[in-house]
Parts: sequence; C-alpha cells; structure tokens
Amino acid sequence: MDYPVIRGVSYALVHAPSLLLEMGTTQTMEREANPDSEYLKELPKHLRTYEQCMSYPPNQAYIGNITPAELAGIARPWHGKPLEGAKRVGRYGEVLPEDEFYGLMRIVDSFDLVALEESFAKGIAAAMAASPVWRESDSARLGSGAPTEEIEHLVRDAHAEPLYSAGRLVGCVRAAHERDRNLSSHVMMENLAAKASGVLALRRLIHNMGIDAGEIDYIIECSEEACGDMNQRGGGNFAKAVGEMAGCVNATGCDVRGFCAAPSHALVNAASLVKAGVFRNVAVVAGGATAKLGMNGRDHVNKGLPILEDVLGAFAVLVSANDGVSPIIRTDAVGRHTIGSGSSPQAVMTAIVVEPLERVGLKLSDVDKYSPEMQNPEITEPAGAGDVPKANVKMIAALAVKKGEIARTDINAFVEAKSLPGFAPTQGHIPSGVPLIGYFREELMAGRMRRAQIIGKGSLFLGRMTNLFDGVSFLLEPNPGDSGAAEAGHTTGCCGGGAAGPGVGTGLELGPGRGLGPRLGLEAGFGPGHAARKPRIGLTVLGSEHGPEEIIRGAELAAKSCSDLEVVLIGPRGAHCAADEHEQHRRMEELLDSGEIDACVTMHYSFPIGVSTVGRVVTPGRGREMFIATTTGTSGTDRVENMIKNAVYGVAAAKACGVAEPTVGILNVDGARQVERGLRRLAEAGYAVSFAGSARSDGGAVMRGNDLLMGSPDVMVCDTLTGNLLMKIFSAFTTGGDYEASGYGYGPGVGEGYNRIIMILSRASGAPVVAAAIRYAADLVNGRLREVAAAEFAAARGAGWPAVTGTDKAKAEAGCAASAGADGSAHAEAAAPPTKVTTHEITGVDILQLDEAVQALWAAGIYASTGMGCTGPVVMVAHEDTESAKETLVRSGYL
Repeated sequence: MDYPVIRGVSYALVHAPSLLLEMGTTQTMEREANPDSEYLKELPKHLRTYEQCMSYPPNQAYIGNITPAELAGIARPWHGKPLEGAKRVGRYGEVLPEDEFYGLMRIVDSFDLVALEESFAKGIAAAMAASPVWRESDSARLGSGAPTEEIEHLVRDAHAEPLYSAGRLVGCVRAAHERDRNLSSHVMMENLAAKASGVLALRRLIHNMGIDAGEIDYIIECSEEACGDMNQRGGGNFAKAVGEMAGCVNATGCDVRGFCAAPSHALVNAASLVKAGVFRNVAVVAGGATAKLGMNGRDHVNKGLPILEDVLGAFAVLVSANDGVSPIIRTDAVGRHTIGSGSSPQAVMTAIVVEPLERVGLKLSDVDKYSPEMQNPEITEPAGAGDVPKANVKMIAALAVKKGEIARTDINAFVEAKSLPGFAPTQGHIPSGVPLIGYFREELMAGRMRRAQIIGKGSLFLGRMTNLFDGVSFLLEPNPGDSGAAEAGHTTGCCGGGAAGPGVGTGLELGPGRGLGPRLGLEAGFGPGHAARKPRIGLTVLGSEHGPEEIIRGAELAAKSCSDLEVVLIGPRGAHCAADEHEQHRRMEELLDSGEIDACVTMHYSFPIGVSTVGRVVTPGRGREMFIATTTGTSGTDRVENMIKNAVYGVAAAKACGVAEPTVGILNVDGARQVERGLRRLAEAGYAVSFAGSARSDGGAVMRGNDLLMGSPDVMVCDTLTGNLLMKIFSAFTTGGDYEASGYGYGPGVGEGYNRIIMILSRASGAPVVAAAIRYAADLVNGRLREVAAAEFAAARGAGWPAVTGTDKAKAEAGCAASAGADGSAHAEAAAPPTKVTTHEITGVDILQLDEAVQALWAAGIYASTGMGCTGPVVMVAHEDTESAKETLVRSGYL
C-alpha cells in the first residue's frame, strides 16, 4: 500500500497579552458581569513581557529550539526559569510579538477593517520586513496608518474593537456590517486573529521547507473559529483565505470543524485525499482562538502565578504523496469514536486507541509514544485539571492492564515510557495530538522511534446539539524506503513472541464460487504438550447476528496478533465444509475427536447436564482478569450444589490459564452463604480453596457489585443465569448491547468426564471477542485443561464434593433470599439520583477512581456520570451542581 507521508511541519506562537485582556472570554464575561472585580484589577500585574514569554521552556519546545524530551529534563516549575540562549525563531517557527501581529492582521485584512495608528504602523514596518516570511506585497497592504484621532473616534463612536500595545491604543478592528452580529467588530477581531496566525504558520511551513507555494493543491483549516454572516454563520472559508495570503495560487480547500478533535479529523481527511490520488500535497492549517486567551486566568491569579495562557497557537502540516523518505500515515490504522462507541473513558479510548492497533495486529506496548492532549500542566494543574497528557496515557495504561499486556503495578512505568510532558498552549485544537508531529517526524526519520500514535478528542456536547464525545487517531511509522512497499512488515503484533502469522489474504469470501480458506497461520510450531505443532483452534463461521464476515474478521485479528496458534475455519466452503449450524457442530465434533483440532470456538451449542462454561473478562474498575463460573450450561439440578460445582469448574479453568492459586469469591445472589459454607467444608476436608476478600469495608468471601467491577477474586462464583447476564454486560456495556466488543466470550464447557474443549460465543459477539476467545482456547490447550480439570474433580470429590447437608438445603430454599437481601441492603451501592442534563466537566479525578467518584456524588444526591472530554477522563454534572459536586469530591478525597 502506498501510504501518504508527513512531508513538513511548522508551529508558531503569538504573544498576545493585550488581546488576552480585551478578547479572552473569561475576561470579557467578567467585565460584563462585574467590571470592578478584584480579578480584573489584579490581572495586569500577572502578565508576562515578550522576553519572558519567548524564553519560557514549553514555548521553546513548541517552536523546536528544544525537544519535548529535553523539556522533560528541566525541573518544574518552568515559569520563572527562562531558557538560557532562548531565541525567537526555532526549527519549526517563531514566537511573534504582539505589535508585529497587529501588523500581520492588517496585511491579511481584505476588507479594510483593521486600522493602525500611523506612528505605530511606521514603527513596526522595518521589523516585519526583516522576517523571511515577508512578501513584497505586504508593504502596500500594511500601509502608512491612520491618524490617532481617527482610531479614537472609531473605538469611541463606531464600536470598533481596540488594539492596545503596552497600554497604548495603537489601532482597532471595525465591524463589517451595521447590524449583523456575525460580522460585529468583536467577531471580526476573532476571525482576523485566526486568519493571521494561520497565515503565519503556513508561510513558515513554505519557507522552512523551501518549496514553491504553488505546489500545494488543497488546504484544510481546522481551528476553533468559524466565519460567516447572518445567513450562514459558519459558512467559511478560512482555508482559501489563509492560502491566498500564503501564495498558494493552485490550491482550493475547505474548513473542518470538530472542537478539539478537528486537527486529527483534518489530517485523516488530508491523508485520505492524498492516498486516493485526488491531491498530491494537502496542507492542514489552524490559527489561534482569542476566546481561549486567559481561560484559566482566575486560578492563576488566585495562586500568584503569571498568566501562562497569553499566546495564540498555530500550526501547519503538509501531507504529501509518498516520497520514500518522510514518515508514513497508516491509513489502515485510523481510530474513530463512532456514534455507538459509548461515552465512558474506557469506551472512548478503546475505540480510538486500542481498536485501530488490534486491527493491524499491534498491541498497546508496540507504540513507542502517544500524543494525546499535550496541554502544558503548569496551565491546567492550578485550574484543577491535573496533568492532562499523563492522565490520558494513564488511561491507555489501564487498558493495557485490562488486555493483560502489563501488570497493574507497571502502570506508572508504562506512563513514563510512553508519554512526553505537555507543552502546548490551551487553545483547544492546538494541543490535540498535533504538537508532537514535528518531533515524531524527526525521531522516526532518525531511526530512534518505530511508531507513534496521534490522538485527537473533542467534547461535542459543548455545542448543545448532542451529548456525544468524539475522537480520532492515526499511526505514524518510518518510511520503508520505497513508495510501493510501505505496507510490508506492519503486522508485527504478537502473542507469545515472534512475528505475526499470515493474515487471511485470499479464499475467505463467502460469495458464490469463492472459497473459504480452511486455516489461518500455517507455519510449523509448537505449544506445551504439542511438540509437533502449535495449538489448532477451530472456529465455526455460521450463526452470528453480525454475519460470517464479522467472525472471519475475528479470525484475522487472531491470526495477525497471535503467532503461537493456528485457526481452522469450519463453514459453508473450504476443506471443512458445513452447510448449516447443525452440520458445523457435527463437523466440529469429528475434528475434535480425531485430534485434527485441539479446541473449537462456536455459537449456540448445547452441552449435556453437568457441563457449564467458565467465562473470562477484564473488569473495568481495576483492569484485572476474572473468571466467571459459570455463564451458560447446567451443572446440575440443585442450585447450591450447582454453584459449588461452578467454583471447582472456575478454579480448573483459571489454573489452566496459568493462575497457580486462584482466589474464589461468591457473588451475593440467592444461596451465596450456603455455597460459602459448602466450600469451607470442602476446604476443611482437604480440598484446597483460597477465598478472596471483598473490597468493601467488611470483607468476606461473599462479593458485592463493586467486586465485579474491581475483579476482587480470580474466580467469581454465581448461578448460570446471573453469570450469563454478567457476561453480556461486561461484553457490551460500551456498545449499547447489540455488539459484544470486549472479553473472551462465555468460555469452555467444563464438567466431570467431559473431554472436549468447546468455547461458546454469544451470537452478538464482535470480531474482538472472537479473536480473544481463540486466544483463550489456545491458553487452555497449552495449559492442559482436561488434565487440570480431572485433577480438581478428583481432589474435590475426595473431600465430599459436591454434596451439602439437608439442613443447608432447607436453609437455602427457605432463607437464602432473605439472607441475601439483608446483605444487599447493608452494603448496597448508592442509587442514581434523578437524571439531569450534564454539561459541566469536572477534571482532575484519577482515571482509576472515576467510577468511585461518581458513586460518592450519587451518595450525596448529586447526579453525575463519567465521560471522556477533550482533556481526558472527566466527571459530568449539571451546571447548577458544579460547586457542590466539587466540594463533595474534595471532601471525599477525589480532588
């Protein structure tokens, strides 16, 4: 596949302290509500000089004078520690002073809306003309300025927005229409600032690369501004307006909007246009947003800090056809948060981080560095939002725990290895993934990095059109060196080491006359107990609610990511042909009994009484693997005896998967106390049972709902109907229920004397669950489930399994419901208060405590939910509950 490449990058900052005072939303709203406030009086004392701003280490990292890795080596606080040898111009761009920015606003003004005072215009002309991005035509566009009296009149009598420099009125921006609020002086100031900063970035890109502006075919502008008039308020087009001022005479273009996620959307669009051959060179550009200046100023002033949000950010990225040198954009590994993905932090990050990696056979640990929201923590921490980049990568680390890639104790090490410090200004779209593209480009080309993921997220509910969140991601990798071989060798994710097995390639289609390939991953190999070959796992194709293609996609995922197994397909065509589900199961049994396959994954298969399945999930609360015993099938005819059997079944499955001494917990359902007594008698009689302790304050082996989420035991014992329900919830709670996207499926049938390893899937299982079930099956084959289970049954039966006394049975029938009800009432989770519309984000709660924080708010009578905002995991509350919610979270220790 001929991938598009990142051919060039530029970044620019504009120091804008006066615009902060006049245009920042925090300040303008405060001025309207309380013009004599102490905040407005104190604010000017906290503004930085240009030299302080320019030499600030994160700003020097943004324009490329130091690397983000070098920034990480500078002890915080960074403010008050000017970087020695700091320069205005860096490898990527520059930090532009505010007075010259006013001149640039005048130069890019096409409707004579910007007026500069004549002495001011004359004073900045020489400095601007010395810039390498200055054009001959700029002098005429800058002009000679207007008299001071005219500027004063426009501000005083025509409602023009003033332009100040060092407290002096030096110009203004007029309204473009007398009554159209979309063309008011304030809006025109915002739009001209966005345009001018975008022009600065694009001109810098063209200059730094030494290319002809005419080479650029298409421009996508992706800032957080929107231009238009009363009849089309966001009609655009910033892209062509910016391109015009940069000399891109051969380009057309459009604007892309998506809150903070817009740059990632724009870059994916650019890569797609280039890959499709529609355009060869696409520039993605974004100017700054004046509304975001001083957004957290009140918190900075209250804490005696300088106002660090005093810059407009801008960038430009050139996406081009493969040049054989520049890093490639993996268009086959684009992550997307779909409408049905769910809005919890886990759901959002799974959709935009995990799923695209798994699609191409990669693991989370295969990515060298992640670039999520790269906001400067010195800006966000005083406002209570915490270290945003670190929080986002911590969420990814938690998913790595859930996937079994790392231990929970390794989360901090993962974050340290996979992240870089935030250094971007809080301009919304600016920090969202893109600030690290320039650095990644250099590292990838130098061979110091193999792979990086760019992540953009957005909070769509801010526009009050939907409560959805948003997210897009893509991978960057080194160029393989020739434009025709860019796809080769990029399915290197594996389970158990080694290169990935072959993908599904050809022969898997189900149309007339097209074959169904019988096996995926055909290399010779071995696993424990199989010296001649790797475990061969059968997979029946028919029966899914999502169609055969979804099952085959799961087989492809398993083949790509797990090189230590082989997948054998059983379906309507190919070597193992079956016309319907009944025929599939007959053929499956023949292959199992003959030893041609070692285990099989299927749907809707009936086990004999005495055989039940043991599910396997990764719990959302703590990212721990947990076995649910059981999830389908019937262990026997007596409820309490069944659950005791289920415990032994679960222990056998866990041991076969490598858990040496599985801990057992009993879910607090009818009969739980009787099951506990029965298991304790088995233990006293010699059958080794390690009881787990509930995470709730009173402990004990009887588990509450919290323990399900946290994975308190290795094996959670329950009745089959409850287990089945739990598997459906764990598998589909992020998708709305009709698509099971996580977990390992309902597991193997386990029972005394039962010798086949048959794994059950729900008909709603999606490809990720299919792939995980295949992995689970291989684990059980390698771990000798049949021998392990036989040993467990023998040991348990020697201790009197599975009988309980008649007294216990009577108690179970007459009193277990009351017992369970008492326990439930004593330890019930907080009920959700009446639902409210939640439009306010509370940031700063640790991702691993997010659900607990919501429970604390519910207990206090405050409705709340979790979500994934632009800055990372958040607690969502109604606007009127914000302060009381924060107080509750502070009091509870979550903030």
